[in-house]
Amino acid sequence: MARSSTQPSLSSADLADGPAVGGPPKVAVLLVTADDTLWTQLTTALPGLDVHQFDSAAELAGAWSAARPAVVLVDARLESGVGAAVERILTHGGALVPVALSDDEHEPAVTQLERKRSLFDHVRLPVDGGSARTIIERATEEAQARLLLTAGDTGLGAGRPRRGAGGRRPLLIGAAILAAALVAAGAYYFLASPPTPEAPAAQAAAGGQPAATHAAAATTAAPVSSGVSPEDVEALLERARAAMREKRYVDPAGDNALKHYKSVLDVDATNGEARQGLDRIAELMIGRATAGVAAHDYPTALRALEIARSLKPDHPRLAALDAQLGERMHDLALAQIDAALQANAFSRAAALIQQAEKAGSLSPAQLQQLKQDSARREAAAQLGNLARLAQARIAQGKLFEPADDSAKRYLKELQEKGGAAEAEELARLTDAYLRRATSEARAAIGRAAFADADAWIAELRSAGLPAAQLAGLQHDEDQARQQAKANDQARVDAAAAAAAAAAARDAAAAAAPSAATGPVVATPPQLQHALSLDYPDRAAAAGIEGWVDVAFDVSAKGAVSNAHVVAAQPSGAFDRAAISAISRARFAPAKAADGSAMATSTKMHIRFTLQAGK
Repeated sequence: MARSSTQPSLSSADLADGPAVGGPPKVAVLLVTADDTLWTQLTTALPGLDVHQFDSAAELAGAWSAARPAVVLVDARLESGVGAAVERILTHGGALVPVALSDDEHEPAVTQLERKRSLFDHVRLPVDGGSARTIIERATEEAQARLLLTAGDTGLGAGRPRRGAGGRRPLLIGAAILAAALVAAGAYYFLASPPTPEAPAAQAAAGGQPAATHAAAATTAAPVSSGVSPEDVEALLERARAAMREKRYVDPAGDNALKHYKSVLDVDATNGEARQGLDRIAELMIGRATAGVAAHDYPTALRALEIARSLKPDHPRLAALDAQLGERMHDLALAQIDAALQANAFSRAAALIQQAEKAGSLSPAQLQQLKQDSARREAAAQLGNLARLAQARIAQGKLFEPADDSAKRYLKELQEKGGAAEAEELARLTDAYLRRATSEARAAIGRAAFADADAWIAELRSAGLPAAQLAGLQHDEDQARQQAKANDQARVDAAAAAAAAAAARDAAAAAAPSAATGPVVATPPQLQHALSLDYPDRAAAAGIEGWVDVAFDVSAKGAVSNAHVVAAQPSGAFDRAAISAISRARFAPAKAADGSAMATSTKMHIRFTLQAGK
């Protein structure tokens, strides 16, 4: 049964009324629950909130007009399931915004619906008045925006929100028609906000249409570096999400969603969330432009329209808004050109200046000033874009390859096109480039990749690294080369000595008569304790394993002498460790047939494995 927090009962006629004429319709708050205590809890936590209660989503659909916007608070503990209730609400009206009331038990189901974008948000139970009011206010703005989006369908607000070509629910927009707030704030930012450097243009879209140029609308015109590395993308996306939640879409200059999404695309041009976020901002700007036209706030409308055009030039509603503003083009020519420049839409600004020149709507002095301003802003935007890309490529390690998209290329262009104002930024970026290249050169020397080290040193020389630092790098490389050569020779010498010793012993054994071999070994020497192996640090760091065959003599007292390597794999890696371990070992001496201790020669196969440590 329908129940209201401000009146004893609610009639069907009251619920079925369409939106009020003259201005945006009032957004109601509806509660879907059979638990009256929840209604009491909600109205107590939010005094003054007009809440209408329904026992089920079906009851709401039967009583509430699909044309009216509303925030629908859905009890996630419903027996029918919160998913079914939300689906029923969305099917009934495109301007209905579901918000769940959820406890810990039903949190997973609510979270899944939010990920599918079926739920706008959720309020935790028990209700906290502050956070609940904030969520309901945001949902109210969303309901007004959805009403604007669905106005062109079969009926105002009828059915669920329209779907795009891909079958997905369109990106939701917020606060698009709050004209009262936008009139003052939009005009102020339009007149006071400095411009933003233009982001690089996207590749041409399918069908020959230009792709959206993700241009910022209100950041500083001086060259700005994003300082974003690939590891920072998620943190930057979180800043963009926070800005979207707080409605900082294009303002303030230094911390807005548009800037953060564009900075993500500087590092990852295919990032789906960033591109989707820019599409959503375009929709928001279309809504803001529509509200500005309705409120006769043309500066706000023009600014929002040009931002939307720079992000989504093929938006289907641009033509209609252009037509509405066309009636005032003569009076608004200067404001429209300024709006295009604010959005860094320089091609659009040039076309508008040309139109104004032909129509005679602006004086020659005004036209000349606008052309100079456009050229200055475009140059600043290009320099800012080059600096931002150079910073991103340095962070990614793309210093001079690939040649067409490297930090070296963007630094060279910045040097050629920049002036005195950019000298400090260029010096900072060049220093960052040299430090990163020096680090790469040292890493190559450390892993004995001398060809790579030579390439890095050559690049550093051409990039202007001071001679003293170049000499230090070259000295380090020369020493590393000599050490590597010495190590190689030592392995060769050790292998040759081991082979010679083995050949000598084999020859001596073959030449000696069998009678002279002395007593026959009845019991071979026995190792008294497990070998104590020192795993070579270099082999451990490189993850190398192997084995060594060691030949040695054991005296009649069990002492080891004449230890030498017979064979090893890999050669030289574990030779010293094996000889050292055998030399420290103690054996029970070999015994003759009569049980007496005797000296003898023997061999041992020693394995070096990282798992066992030997």
